[in-house]
Amino acid sequence: MSGLPETHPADGLGPRRRYRTDAPAAGRPSRWGEAPTGAATGLQSDSGEVQGDASVLLDVRDLSVVYESAGQTAVQAVDHVSFQLRKGEFVGLVGESGSGKSTLGYALTRLQKPPARTNGGSIVFAGKDIRDLDDEALRQQRQGGFAMVLQSGMNALNPVRTIRNHFIDVFKAHGHVSRDRWDARMKELIEKVKLPTSMLARFPGELSGGMRQRVSIALALSLEPQLMVFDEPTTALDVLVQHAVMDTIIELQRTEGFTAILISHDLGIVLEATERVLVMHEGRIVEDGGSREILRDPQDEYTQMLLSHYADPRAEVVSLPGFPDRSLRAEAGEKRQETTSSFSTVGSRERSAARNPIVVDHIVKTYPAPRRGEQPVQAVRDVSFTLEPGQSLALVGQSGSGKSTIAKLLTGVEKPTTGTVRFGDLDVARLGKRGLRDLRSEVQMVFQDPYSALNPLHTVEYTLSRPIANYTGLTGRDARRRVLELLETVGLTPVEQFAQKLPHQLSGGQRQRVVIARALASDPQVIIADEPVSMLDVTLRAGVLALLEDLREQWGVSLLYITHDLLSARLITDDIMVLHEGAVVERGHTAEVLQNPQDPYTIALLDAVPNPRRTLMEGRP
Repeated sequence: MSGLPETHPADGLGPRRRYRTDAPAAGRPSRWGEAPTGAATGLQSDSGEVQGDASVLLDVRDLSVVYESAGQTAVQAVDHVSFQLRKGEFVGLVGESGSGKSTLGYALTRLQKPPARTNGGSIVFAGKDIRDLDDEALRQQRQGGFAMVLQSGMNALNPVRTIRNHFIDVFKAHGHVSRDRWDARMKELIEKVKLPTSMLARFPGELSGGMRQRVSIALALSLEPQLMVFDEPTTALDVLVQHAVMDTIIELQRTEGFTAILISHDLGIVLEATERVLVMHEGRIVEDGGSREILRDPQDEYTQMLLSHYADPRAEVVSLPGFPDRSLRAEAGEKRQETTSSFSTVGSRERSAARNPIVVDHIVKTYPAPRRGEQPVQAVRDVSFTLEPGQSLALVGQSGSGKSTIAKLLTGVEKPTTGTVRFGDLDVARLGKRGLRDLRSEVQMVFQDPYSALNPLHTVEYTLSRPIANYTGLTGRDARRRVLELLETVGLTPVEQFAQKLPHQLSGGQRQRVVIARALASDPQVIIADEPVSMLDVTLRAGVLALLEDLREQWGVSLLYITHDLLSARLITDDIMVLHEGAVVERGHTAEVLQNPQDPYTIALLDAVPNPRRTLMEGRP
């Protein structure tokens, strides 16, 4: 946000602010010469105390943050942002990747590191400007002041230290819990986030993603903060775990009484959870208002665009930007024909459509007990299905349901304990090294995380040229021509420029397109896409999903789409299987199953899907 907001009638839903975007350039004083409406104005004493409205916990004025790296153009990530938070308020901060929302969160909690630098404005917390606090004063301020829960629970925790030791580290650093109360306090905190106290003896790698995120929340709570900043706390979690984590956050905010900022790219989650929403775009806050008000009448075009990417997968007609309307009648009664006669020229060869089915027959996969005295883990329980040539099949379930294990069995990475997986006439479990190499030229994976799926030291051209050389034998100019054709196929143009880029120079959506291009390099008959859009913004998701849909129809490949996102399954797949605890609990045409679910687990998955408009209709706060 920049400049002076205009205050609009509240209609009983709270104040609406629309912000002017003609802010002064970084480093120049604001020409408005006054604080935003409702801001806590006051004078600052020599000690840094600011006198103002006692109900205001956080007052941010004209805050700017720039990224300055040697030899590179400076990037103004946060541009003259101003807002205030009152005590006990729960506010959402939403925007796409690159909007500046996480940078703003790090700046508010003084966690930003070079090359990020705050280059203007003030951050007044509990009456004190914290921008210039030294390390010791900042450490003291964090105790009972503010804390941040980081995006990735695994990255936020030390993998070689137990959860108990993480709590001890915090207690030692801040000295706010006496040694004789350490055990009681950590048990109290772990129970507050709805985890058993036995988790204290575990290492982070032994916990699920949702459990790790709950531990991060408990560690932040140990400081008894007045302000909690949650940075994408549910990213990459399945809908049920995501729903449970958000319920825990909401309950803690109400019972503990802290002020909270929920940073997310998912406007649906934010609107369902928070009382007020700040929408951030290109470093500025473009809209600020009550959650229900923004849902009912969004003012900014960017907010309207974000809302347009939500739909109910149970609706008779589902429509999103970039997709034609998907009606129940058309999907169920007129199942799309397999594309076996449409080819695209690749190099000097004609692209052949999928011709071999994958037949899965009563597979079981059991892993040894993780610890002495525990039971073996049965990851897959008597699963059977056939992926026909040209078919698109969604495999849906929460984390731990067996989806990714089935993908490993199909690609020969794992062998079933019992049962068979056949690709055409081949028994996948019996293939040797050469046989597996040939199989993987026909069955390719698109991985979940586009950030870890690409080698950061290799250009896009090199990344794509390796499977081309390995599986097609093309080298030199022919290989380069093939690389450029693949980049054009996945919509990365101008192709010459993208071929020379490194992964860090690409957005998340562009990286995932490179991963898809790499999967296509061997001319596969089958693509297994394992949660390919779970880490992307809603607008980037639509582009990647549309690409997968187009490739299936134009190339005739079979698609096994593994996801916990029922809306995306509705958009791009013909059929669906719902997995729960390793077993298939429901299957059928995608639209029919989602429109009329029979199993309680399928119903629970659907109920957990963020749906802002359902929130408005049901009258929830």
